[in-house]
Amino acid sequence: MDMIMVNSVVMVLYYFITAFFLLALAKNFLATKSIQEAALYGIIMIPFVLRLLRLK
Repeated sequence: MDMIMVNSVVMVLYYFITAFFLLALAKNFLATKSIQEAALYGIIMIPFVLRLLRLK
């Protein structure tokens, strides 16, 4: 039973860390003026969005 609790805590922390990095990338995405940088940030954000949606 204890390992299930540890697993749940680690999973929640993992999603919080993923959300933190996604928000940091989104902030930079919105702040950039360069189209190339915006495209790069958009591509980098894809795996984080997929992880939060539990698709990857």
